[in-house]
Amino acid sequence: MDNRATFSAADLLSCFGDAAAALPNTFHATGVSTDTRTLEPGSVFVALRGEHFDGHEHVEAAFLAGARLCIVEADNPISRTKSHEWLASNKPIIMVPSTLHALGTLGWYHRRRFAIPVVAVAGSAGKTSTKELTAHVLSENYTVLKTQANYNNRIGTPLTLLQLDESHTAAVIEIGTNEPGEIELLAAMVQPTHGIITQIGKEHLEKLIDLDGVEREETALFEYLRDHDGVLLVNADDQRLRSWYARNGGKGLTFSVDSPADFQVQLSFNESLNPSIHHVAPDGGMRATMSTVGLAAGLNAIAAFAVGKALGMHVAQIKHGLESYQPPAVHGYARMVVERIDGFSVLNDTYNANPESMAMALRTLAQFPSTTRIAVLGDMRELGDAAHTEHVQILELAVQVADAVLTVGSEFAQAATTYSSVHVCPNASECVAVLRTIATAGAAILVKGSRGIQMEQVITELKGA
Repeated sequence: MDNRATFSAADLLSCFGDAAAALPNTFHATGVSTDTRTLEPGSVFVALRGEHFDGHEHVEAAFLAGARLCIVEADNPISRTKSHEWLASNKPIIMVPSTLHALGTLGWYHRRRFAIPVVAVAGSAGKTSTKELTAHVLSENYTVLKTQANYNNRIGTPLTLLQLDESHTAAVIEIGTNEPGEIELLAAMVQPTHGIITQIGKEHLEKLIDLDGVEREETALFEYLRDHDGVLLVNADDQRLRSWYARNGGKGLTFSVDSPADFQVQLSFNESLNPSIHHVAPDGGMRATMSTVGLAAGLNAIAAFAVGKALGMHVAQIKHGLESYQPPAVHGYARMVVERIDGFSVLNDTYNANPESMAMALRTLAQFPSTTRIAVLGDMRELGDAAHTEHVQILELAVQVADAVLTVGSEFAQAATTYSSVHVCPNASECVAVLRTIATAGAAILVKGSRGIQMEQVITELKGA
């Protein structure tokens, strides 16, 4: 993610205080990098440290590549060994307690330079698709910066913010979490003017523990907006979000299919499960039919519609944005894309999975026009102590909506002990072998699982079998 964000000595003094005091008044850098392989001369190199890498090992390479400044951690063993050498050779460094926090500070500081609408997207499921669709709709009226892929964490978010430049008139930033406190931190970094939480559901229960923990974490975005006079965009069909908004208020707009809301939207599907959304209002109604597939895609479209309305876009612009949106090309794993393979309709939803998105995908399979429906499900990760219960509940739904259920992974294998009809497969190859024996022409096959299970291998082998 290239950027041309500029930082003077005065800027860095504002960011890091006395740690930057030794920089000459004439100091100036353009761009921030965490990777020496793509570092541009004249930029700032931030030496991040992770479980399997340490950017401090590449500080010398960064200077050789033309870095104007390196930001390092004071207590890093390499820093303790090399700092005197760097300073003696007049190599500019800033020593901080945490380079991850320093990267966030640079992103936060650069964001403050832009008085534009910034939409933050959070939630338990559907964040990336909602972000993509929202950015596409807003591009009808704005020049939009958006989070690339799902780079929504403490590294990806500041690197996205650092890409802001004078050409941008709006931004759509996805923020994610897997432990308490991340949404609060990222919201403060992004400083959104508008925010949407797609839903409150069971995610990352290893650390968030339960739905109450998820709600506390995700609604930190709404708390930031409420406290900074931002606009909350509230999914009134989510009972927890609706209740939170009733208790806490703030400047907000609600949207819904089934509940009273500021933006009441009807949702329907054609025979190919492409969603249509229909909004009736005195200032102009709208009906838009999407190229995307499934229930989740329809709900994402309603969220994007609400953002467009909140930013004052005309319904004709929103309609064009929704109808012109094309889902990303499929290269292996995907978010609910229908692929035609050997006479089968394969619902490729292998990008990731948690209980909420898994249930949504199964409901989409139930509506798909086919005489035979098959669910191929891989384990859901990061559910902690709730893992067994959640896998059992998903299997209960799966056997109701599908004519056959295949599973991959130890969690589903344990959950399936009470379901003699479920095919427990050790790997993707076995799944394909079973599918070849039970799937009839025209069958609809849902394939879904957490990223670590790599359920796209089922589709790859099905194509090549």
